[in-house]
Amino acid sequence: MKNDKLRVQASTGIGHWPLVIGHWSGVTHSSLCRAWLIGVHLWLFALFVFAALAGAQEVQVTATVGSDVVGVEDNFQLTVTVTGKDSGQAETPRLPRLRGLQVVSGPSVSTQFQWINGVSSQSKGFIYVLLPEKEGQITIDPIQVTVGGKIFKTQPMSVRVIPGSHGPRRSFDPFGEDIFRAPRSAPADNLFVAAELDRSSAYPGQQVTLAYHLYTQVGVTGLQIKESPPLTGFWVEDIPVGPSPTATRRTVNGKEYLDYVIKKQALFPNTPGKLKIAPSTFAVSVKLAGDLLGLFGQSETVYKKTREIILDVKPFPSQDRPADFSNAVGSFSLTSSLDKTEAATGDAVGLHVNLAGRGNLKTIADLPLPPMPDFTIYSSKRAENVRPVEGDIIGGEKSWEYVIVPKAPGRQKIPSFSFSFFDPEQGRYRILTAPPLELHVVRGSNAADAVTGLSGAGKQSLTRQASDINFIKLSANDLETRSDPIYRSAWFYVLAGVPLLFNIGAFLYQRERSRETGDAVLARSRRARRTALARLKNAEKSGRGEPRKFYDETALALSGYLTGKFNLPAIAMTGDMLEKTLAEHSLNPDTVREILACLQECDFGRFVSASASKEKMQQLAARVRQLIDALERL
Repeated sequence: MKNDKLRVQASTGIGHWPLVIGHWSGVTHSSLCRAWLIGVHLWLFALFVFAALAGAQEVQVTATVGSDVVGVEDNFQLTVTVTGKDSGQAETPRLPRLRGLQVVSGPSVSTQFQWINGVSSQSKGFIYVLLPEKEGQITIDPIQVTVGGKIFKTQPMSVRVIPGSHGPRRSFDPFGEDIFRAPRSAPADNLFVAAELDRSSAYPGQQVTLAYHLYTQVGVTGLQIKESPPLTGFWVEDIPVGPSPTATRRTVNGKEYLDYVIKKQALFPNTPGKLKIAPSTFAVSVKLAGDLLGLFGQSETVYKKTREIILDVKPFPSQDRPADFSNAVGSFSLTSSLDKTEAATGDAVGLHVNLAGRGNLKTIADLPLPPMPDFTIYSSKRAENVRPVEGDIIGGEKSWEYVIVPKAPGRQKIPSFSFSFFDPEQGRYRILTAPPLELHVVRGSNAADAVTGLSGAGKQSLTRQASDINFIKLSANDLETRSDPIYRSAWFYVLAGVPLLFNIGAFLYQRERSRETGDAVLARSRRARRTALARLKNAEKSGRGEPRKFYDETALALSGYLTGKFNLPAIAMTGDMLEKTLAEHSLNPDTVREILACLQECDFGRFVSASASKEKMQQLAARVRQLIDALERL
């Protein structure tokens, strides 16, 4: 062949570049195709590496809010998002102090991974639900997030809080996931909670009823109290409302709502002045309205908060104030009686005093006993039954039972009991007097029981007046002291065994110390009694001049002993939780009731410490000490 060179031109190539093959002798078509495939693979590999590097972006932390403008009655979401290759290592954010905002839920955590056009991305989100506490411009300071040991911070944000509710109306989307769902209003627009008082002013100790209302235009499937601040400055009694409250139709600002009373409390102010009732927060689960067929209802939880209330507490009038007035407020009646009208000297007679009516009977101190020189008086037994007596009005009965023993025969008079209180309905002080009682006393069969009522008359014991003459001794001592050999003496073996006993004791002591060191719960339990008795001793010293400090120290002694003995948290020392916790430790029900009674008496003593008697404080300290000793034997 004259032409030994072959020129071949392909019609297409990579990127439409012409592929020219030829001018080289010995190059086959298969080797050229192999080279072309290798080039394509290298190009795809470079593209993959570039995509992977593009997907490995740096970590970014951002924070967003659901809306820049929210109503003071609305809740909104705060979302902290971490993006980047290490987002999965993000720890829970450290929120700054949110001034004017309350966290009612969260954080809920979500993760996301995407692969789009060969580029991967991943993120991790932390979602909080916030509730405004006041109106105005609120700034959220930078939020700190730790990712892979490195600290990142978000940019500060601001939210404008306006009065009322700012929940937007949800529009109807005919192409949405549910074509049968009609336009719906946000649940926040259709319900609110309110705290209401039955009066705006009161006297100290006068009942004020606090009711929490839920006003709603949508179906409610559940309700929970998220935060209920302490009612400082009040004695509080709960009023039952029942498991299924009844709805009442009420019109508020031109809109008709169903009104549910969800909680009631009887408040008794302690001191005059302006007392604040802090807002409470409720989590309300509602069923979204607008389901045309009634088959596609969904539930949503919204958070609602009551507004602050201020109660004006007026001081007691100073005019006509009785000398024995002890801050009792209400409307009462007073009676007294004997369980028998005739008795013999030395017999026990029951004296009953009963106070009944409307008011906070729990804060009323024991009535002072009139002078009864011809009787021996023993400690009283107190009982009370406090409950709602007229609707929501707290009242009931409080009674005292005294055991009196007549000392002299004859017709003995028991003077009248008196009790003073302030009647807020009439705005004046009142004094109740129980009529005097008479007991016919005859001389007892034992002449020693008939003791005259005059002071100083009684039995006297024989006392030694001098020491120059002693009693005659009936036996003489040995004139000669005889002693056995020392090895036959019992003391020899006792002293010989002392080192052995000392070593055994040291070994056991060291073992117990090591056991306590390794077991914090055991060490805390063993120290509980010693610490409690020390506090109780301090309480008895304080009771001489500071009754309130006595009751504080006594309460700390008993509650501290319980937390140490049974390894209880401090939060378990309140109300029903304490009773339930003690019952779980298989304590005798009578012991549990005695513990609760002592703690309640301490709380009661703080309010009426001025009228506390030394005898009552000594009795309470003895009861607490007996309780501790009884629990130690368990």
